[in-house]
Amino acid sequence: MRKLIYVPIIHTDPDMGSLAPEMEKWANEVVGGENWRNHQKAVNLYWRQLAGYWESKKVAGVKIFQDGMAANGAVGKRIIEELAQKGSINYQIIEQLLQKGAILIKTEDPILLKEEYFLTKELLKKKSFLGGLIATLWYKWKKDKLLTQRDVYIAKAINENLQEGEMGICFLGAYHQLLPQLPPDILVVPLKNLDKIKEYYRKFISQKWEGRVNKLSRCLTAPVKVRLGKNYDD
Repeated sequence: MRKLIYVPIIHTDPDMGSLAPEMEKWANEVVGGENWRNHQKAVNLYWRQLAGYWESKKVAGVKIFQDGMAANGAVGKRIIEELAQKGSINYQIIEQLLQKGAILIKTEDPILLKEEYFLTKELLKKKSFLGGLIATLWYKWKKDKLLTQRDVYIAKAINENLQEGEMGICFLGAYHQLLPQLPPDILVVPLKNLDKIKEYYRKFISQKWEGRVNKLSRCLTAPVKVRLGKNYDD
């Protein structure tokens, strides 16, 4: 049996790179400045809880699969270090795991990532309602297709690199459909409830911050209590 720990990603500004300013502007227009700030606080606490969880884990030899990581070795390590220095808690966690002996694996196809980057950038540039509507419909169709292609590639990378008896950690967005692409002998253990993260996003974008979305936010920011086993838990 092979084991894969699924860490759902909620992106922060440092993860978005050059898209961050446009994404910030778009978010403020869609959900409002106060709601966006509340979201950022919740996401920051979410990552702090995850960082605290991994501090005590023994991860020597564990394989790391990261959303958007199209390199390994020295190049991959440099990417991790640069984004960690820019404030990405996701990459700070991975940097610490690598320092404790974890192994970074090339996870993604750079061609698919580049295509998705330009697709998102084009959507964020649309200013008219009609242009934005057309771009959004095109984006959704194209995005779903790209996401499926990425998931197939990611699953292949995991299957080829994770050997019998080994454990991997996959940092990946909750909206990926990775599980159906993986072989049945890989046991997937999510650190957070994927359905609740998806519901949180749906409620947040629809601006329904009262009640349910606040409850979901508290679920996201609660401490992680998943046990990995005697070889990994301190």
